[in-house]
Formats: sequence, structure tokens, C-alpha cells
Amino acid sequence: MKLMHLVGPTLTPTDLARLRSRTMVMIADDDEVILEHAISVYRAIPGAELAIVPGTSHGLLVEKPALCEMILTEFLTTEPAATVAPIRRRVRA
Repeated sequence: MKLMHLVGPTLTPTDLARLRSRTMVMIADDDEVILEHAISVYRAIPGAELAIVPGTSHGLLVEKPALCEMILTEFLTTEPAATVAPIRRRVRA
């Protein structure tokens, strides 16, 4: 873990673009990982979904477990919603 923190992930946007499984990027709104990084990961993965958990830090799963569980359970047990006015996913569909 220490090495991972020092070196960081080595996946490139090209690597992420190869992902084909349904993916959710989840981050806290006051995380040690900056929002811009999470957004760049989200944008690099085709069809990815983004969840920003309000009022949390890097310990979001401990700080708001019920909200995180609800978001993750919904993501894992349902098909993607047919959105009304998609912009990003419309282009990728």
C-alpha cells in the first residue's frame, strides 16, 4: 500500500479506454484523490458512471456506509438507467 501511494497507479487513459465491463468511479467530495483525477478516470472508461459522495473524505465507506451501500447495491443489481438527456453516454452508445 505504501508503494502504491508513493508510485500511484500506472494505468493510462488508453489502458482505461480498453475496459468493457460496467464501471463506477466513486469518490468523496473532500478526498485526498482530487476530483479532477476521478473525473479523468471516469471520462477515460467507456460508459463509466460517476458517484461523488457528499460530505465525505477518503474514508467515505466508513463515514457514510448506508449511502455508499445504497449506491453500490443499485449499481450492482440493476441495469443502467435509460437516461432522458444523455450527453456523454449518447455519444458512446
